[in-house]
Amino acid sequence: MNPAGYGCASKRRRRGAVYVLIALAVACLGAGAALADISVRAVVDQQQAQVGETITLSIEVSGAQNVEAPALEGLDGFAAQYVGPSTQVSIVNGQMSTATTHRYALTPQREGRFTLGPFTVNYGSEEYRTQPLAVTVSRAPAVPQAPAAGQGGDELRLATTVAKTEVYLHETVPMDVTLYVGNAQVSDVQYPTVSAEGMSLDQFGRPRQYGQMIEGRRWEAVQFHANVIPLQAGARSLGPTVIRLNEIKRGRGGGMDQMFHAFTARRQPREVRAEAIELNVLPLPEEGKPQSFSGAVGRFTMQVSASPTEVTVGDPITLKIVLRGDGNLADARAPALVSLDGFKAYDAQVANGEGDALRVFEQVLIPNDASVTGIPAVRFAYFDPTARAYQTVESAPIALAVRPAQPGQETRILAAEGARRITREELGRDIVYIKDDLGTLRSRSAPWYGSWLFLLWQPIPILLFVAAVVFDQRRQRLSGDVRYARFTQAHRNARRGLTLAEEALKRADPGAFYDHLSRTMQSYLSDKLGLPPGAIDAAVAGDCGLSSESAQRLRQLFDVCEQVRFAPSSADGDMRGALAAAEDIVKRLEKECTSVPPAAEARA
Repeated sequence: MNPAGYGCASKRRRRGAVYVLIALAVACLGAGAALADISVRAVVDQQQAQVGETITLSIEVSGAQNVEAPALEGLDGFAAQYVGPSTQVSIVNGQMSTATTHRYALTPQREGRFTLGPFTVNYGSEEYRTQPLAVTVSRAPAVPQAPAAGQGGDELRLATTVAKTEVYLHETVPMDVTLYVGNAQVSDVQYPTVSAEGMSLDQFGRPRQYGQMIEGRRWEAVQFHANVIPLQAGARSLGPTVIRLNEIKRGRGGGMDQMFHAFTARRQPREVRAEAIELNVLPLPEEGKPQSFSGAVGRFTMQVSASPTEVTVGDPITLKIVLRGDGNLADARAPALVSLDGFKAYDAQVANGEGDALRVFEQVLIPNDASVTGIPAVRFAYFDPTARAYQTVESAPIALAVRPAQPGQETRILAAEGARRITREELGRDIVYIKDDLGTLRSRSAPWYGSWLFLLWQPIPILLFVAAVVFDQRRQRLSGDVRYARFTQAHRNARRGLTLAEEALKRADPGAFYDHLSRTMQSYLSDKLGLPPGAIDAAVAGDCGLSSESAQRLRQLFDVCEQVRFAPSSADGDMRGALAAAEDIVKRLEKECTSVPPAAEARA
């Protein structure tokens, strides 16, 4: 008898039984999924586009697998190209759900308003139809002429556009700065620098990147958006506008150059410039200006509410005024009541606001007469630059139920520094009587300075003093030694950047993912190795004493990031693998670089 052979046979039988159970479970889940309801829907990544700009159309089929790509119908004015399918399977609480998505790239050929679909999906013997989609296509802007020599070349162009060039004082003017990239590869694109004397310029938001066909040629566009508010009347120049970036130059020779082109790439600083735009800023007219006008320019709506609406004379009422619309409300005063008869009113305060186009005011009103039946109307005046005239909006009065104060009832007084309460005292209750009974005598407790808690407290001030000295020395070194501060905070900043990249990975946003990953690694290496920002690549990191293995992994990671970020036609890459590689590189460098690096002059 062979006990070892018997054990192996027993293990094989158990393994075979496990495989049979797994197969039965998958079959049952598949049968449940086959009986699930099937639904289809169509979505586009954007409903407003320009001629030549690519729109992604996704047709999602939930509850079915292996669904054939539907034929697109009713696409007049669009060139369609099938991108490919994707399948998603999930199991929640023992229930399996499946979904298949077919993606198409649509390129608008002319401007106008279009309706896409409905599209028909065939599955088995049934037909399913999606809902129609509305898409608005506008005319594509002209690519600016090539800048002067040394400012970017023919393949890098910059355009600044505004909604209109004749504007009013304090009017919000949308501005777009678009960088067009032709047959070139770029990196480290910085935010635009715009000269705007006599104007207020908002910060640029996150840029939008898209491909665009213009005059039979494809350009990659990076668009920045901000708002401009003129602060002085007269002729004003918006610009010139400058964007600084690095252009990637690769080896163009044959043989080994083509095989190892990733190692021969170099970054060449470029500056792309757009000419200034002349704005004619008109002053606000004096004719027809209301007395209540407070400087708001744009188009706005007003909502007014009050709480409570059933009160007693002397009770406070909170009046809430919400202003929102298209324009600048940053310096606007609170709207005024038409009349204050029967009320004691306090100054309105700004409650909150989101941006310059929303303001919420709150004002406290106290009725001092029971004959008051409502809160009067609220009036707000603004200048409408589209109509070129002043406009006034007025709310409807708010009904109130005011009860008279009862005799002996306490009265509330709202003072400027806060609310305090005054209560009428009753006679006979404002005197504290003398105690005529000594009560029970008991011994006093031991003095507090003789307790063990007091003795344990004695070394704590010394420890706090030592900790304060250490903290102050560290603070002085962090403020005086820049290299030490950057080296100390490098790991924490890297973890924060990798967390942002992981969030982009969960949202399935490759552009944001590789943008966060590239910036995080460059900033981390710059701080860890004591190098200036923007001068980091794998070759420089290898020259600073890193191991050959770490330098090789850095080179591979940077190549993946550059390829996906600035070559939109390539695949999204293995985002999870790239994140794991970045975390491994940070872990390795934390072990390799344990001391503050010397200054660049010392290394040289």
